[in-house]
Amino acid sequence: MRRSKVFVAAMLLVTACAAGCGSGHDDPPPDPVIDLAKLDFGPYDATPHEMGKPKNIFQARDFEAERLGDVVPLAMDIDPALTYGGNSGTLVFEDPKDSQLHNFGDFNHFAEDAPNFIGGYISYGMDSRNNDGIELLNAVLLFPDEKQAADAATALEHRDFIAKPDNQPVPIPKYPAAHAHWEPGNQSIDSWYATGKLVVFTSDYDHTKIWFHHTDLPALVAMVTKSLDTIVPAVAKYTPTPVDQLTDKTMDIEGMLGRTMVRPKAAAGEWLNPPVVFHAHAALGWTTDPIADQKIFQKDGVDLYAEYGNNLYRARDTDGAKDIRDQLGDPAKHFKSAAPPRNLPIAKCRQYHGPASNAVHFYCSVAYGRYAAQSWGEQLLDAQQRISAQYAILVRAK
Repeated sequence: MRRSKVFVAAMLLVTACAAGCGSGHDDPPPDPVIDLAKLDFGPYDATPHEMGKPKNIFQARDFEAERLGDVVPLAMDIDPALTYGGNSGTLVFEDPKDSQLHNFGDFNHFAEDAPNFIGGYISYGMDSRNNDGIELLNAVLLFPDEKQAADAATALEHRDFIAKPDNQPVPIPKYPAAHAHWEPGNQSIDSWYATGKLVVFTSDYDHTKIWFHHTDLPALVAMVTKSLDTIVPAVAKYTPTPVDQLTDKTMDIEGMLGRTMVRPKAAAGEWLNPPVVFHAHAALGWTTDPIADQKIFQKDGVDLYAEYGNNLYRARDTDGAKDIRDQLGDPAKHFKSAAPPRNLPIAKCRQYHGPASNAVHFYCSVAYGRYAAQSWGEQLLDAQQRISAQYAILVRAK
């Protein structure tokens, strides 16, 4: 379930004052009137929609994991240095093999070791863009009841423990019920801790110490302790939905997904990537630069974020939404301007021309009311059609 970027890193327009300051305080001209009938939507649905309830148990499990993820702390909440690496893989998961989790332990017999697993959410961060320092992953796994969670924590740790003959158990003094181990000589640790119906899996690597063959077991134990100190009280605020009621829960928060363009080929009821809707802080887990984006969120009063066929942000007001549109659509480092959609001059488009070979090339953004949206595409016309359909949805939504 690979995700597109929440915010592509943008250069703040700190030099804008040189061109605009001292020119008076006249109000900006009003936006032109947009005739929706003249917009090119291409193959995309330009009408608001109701998400309703899950169509099957798999969708229900995905959305329950997202509700859990809305309260799971970010890696930088645990250690302020861990600000890199968001959006590096699947955060919502039903099977570890479909997520980055399988890189951090032996989950090859997950169905056997963790029967009746409902869904999970990953919090991940590094202190270096090059992944040559500390790497921390915390996964929170949901089970139907406390006993199944406790049994899964024991079984999953045992499976991972026996995967390497040199592994040794490690006590976590503040959390004596935690199951943890490490491989002496290797600066990494894995821990499983059951709390209520949840299991918190923590995996900490220090690549620098591994490279230089240094070990510091107290530092590893301290990181596990800090993770649990942060995560356990946070997830205590989450109320799991009873299993027999999962398909009765609505899949939206305040109509955000209903205002977001439907992802193509998503109407059949199954997703490669489930739609997501989060409150602002949790949304930072999807971005590659959470510090910069947190500042933008705070400045513009972003409180909700959704991703379906496009990305959608709800800001404090119209000015906040327009600022987000500009952050997502103006020229910046590695981005140059591209033409806006036909008959939608208030939209902004740009083209990526940086070093990443696998990057999406075209992005467009628009604002309407307190909402701002971003589309993307390998072809400019596709990004233009997506943002045109998105604009029409925002105008037509109640």
